[in-house]
Amino acid sequence: MAKRLILPLLGIAIVALLLGYPLLSFLALAVFPHLFGQTASGGIVSLHSFAEALSSYNLRALLNSMWIGAGAGVIATSTGLWLSWLTSRTTLPGRRLIEGAVWAILLLPSYFMAVGWQFLLAPGGLIDMPWASTIMISAFGVMLVLGLKLIPFAYLTLVAAWLAVPEEIDEAGRVHGISGRTRVRLALGLLVPSILAAFAMVYAESLADFGVADTLAAGVNFPMATYSIYAALNAMPLNFGLAAADSWLLLSLVLPAVWLQTRVNRRAERYRIITGRARPPRRRRLSRGQIAVQLGGVAVVMTLALGIPVFSADSVSLVGDISKPFSLSNISFAHYANVFRVPEVFGALLYSAKLSLVASAGAILLGLGVALALMRPTGLARVLDWGLLTIMALPGLILAAGYIFAFNQPWLPLYGTSAALAMAYVTGALPVTSRMLLGPVGQQHRSMHEAAAVHGVSAGRRWLRIRLPLLATPIMFAFLLTASHIVFELPASELLYPPGSPPLAVALIAYLHGFNFETEAALQLTAIAMVGGAVLLARFAFARLTPCAWQRLSTEPTR
Repeated sequence: MAKRLILPLLGIAIVALLLGYPLLSFLALAVFPHLFGQTASGGIVSLHSFAEALSSYNLRALLNSMWIGAGAGVIATSTGLWLSWLTSRTTLPGRRLIEGAVWAILLLPSYFMAVGWQFLLAPGGLIDMPWASTIMISAFGVMLVLGLKLIPFAYLTLVAAWLAVPEEIDEAGRVHGISGRTRVRLALGLLVPSILAAFAMVYAESLADFGVADTLAAGVNFPMATYSIYAALNAMPLNFGLAAADSWLLLSLVLPAVWLQTRVNRRAERYRIITGRARPPRRRRLSRGQIAVQLGGVAVVMTLALGIPVFSADSVSLVGDISKPFSLSNISFAHYANVFRVPEVFGALLYSAKLSLVASAGAILLGLGVALALMRPTGLARVLDWGLLTIMALPGLILAAGYIFAFNQPWLPLYGTSAALAMAYVTGALPVTSRMLLGPVGQQHRSMHEAAAVHGVSAGRRWLRIRLPLLATPIMFAFLLTASHIVFELPASELLYPPGSPPLAVALIAYLHGFNFETEAALQLTAIAMVGGAVLLARFAFARLTPCAWQRLSTEPTR
């Protein structure tokens, strides 16, 4: 019994150190301003920080985040619903390309898209279109960019829901003479839980986003909640109490979406339509005119989400003199050369690459241990699972703020070191890596390991000969996804990077705010190309260097 509790207890201890201690100690400052010897006004217990957080600027930032999140939720959920229908329920040509574009949007950082629109339409940008600049370089532009960036969250949630609607539903409607429009409305009614889940996820992610708040929103003086927390943590002197109160209020904004989804889930009986007789749905064959209209709509969405940001960054990076109009005579590769020639520019990319490898390896090791702990049917495993869900729902900026305070104490003087930044990276990635490995770990039946133990195989050899081959491909994909995200991570990087060693995201934002647009664009595209090349190289090396049996065990279904 004691041995069964060791792994869950160890996982809880690690999550408590990485999440519980920094988060609770930081949020407690909103009510206990003198905690750990902090200098602040008011008594031992005070609500002064909440009163300050509800002042004009901070309250406006909270309200802006709320309605921007709701608008982005509508944009992303409706677009994701449409794109998921096209790829899962129609014969539209190029469906795989749509899925690839959705994954590309998911992997690129939000500030990449925001900066691309700024390069294109901001005063002095690539195109002089005042009417377009008025629309996009504004609060509406902030909402649209967030909505476009978060399309993948809605798409991945809804594509499986469309596939779960059985063919019998549509056939019953045809038999009873129901029109096509009414049948579509009925099908959408069956997807209500998934639609609300997608909206709630997009809404929460938009509230937590810092990349757009620190670039496009800050550029148009449109305050948002995450930026107000950042401003409190960069004030002189540091205002931890205000930042903590803002964090509490930001977390409270998620409650309406959670309440709405919970209310629908309580009536989930009416949405249970899958039975043992259910047949998979047939794809709808589109006419030539419908194909043209749908492909045109997809082209517009992908141009707004990917085409314009990539085109803008590429154009700016190739301009020799940004004060002159873009032309063939004004094309230069000098900015790309400076990425590798100037130490501080290439150093930021190299530093982020090193940290991403180290933090990803740590996240995989901890994620694997957490996945094993979650498989245990104990109350401690459920506590650990709730802790991981808390991390997923937590804005990265709040977690990073907790690290500033918690690890800047005499007994844990880690603030301002690479170790603190790497720990924040690992904590933020832990829920995703553990969830990615949970399924493959759960599929391994214990009889294999028991049989190996009976035959005298040691625990170490059982890992090398049984577990590792079965987990090789999931571990590889989890590592690549985690490393690709950490390279471009902004909130923790902005608040926790060591002095004189800015990570890639911090360097990009610094060049942007310093009006060094050419270097920012060249460094950004170079980083994307290098990360993409590294992912392809890793996939190629895995296919060539690992034993063929490992790949077959990891990728082929059991027959």
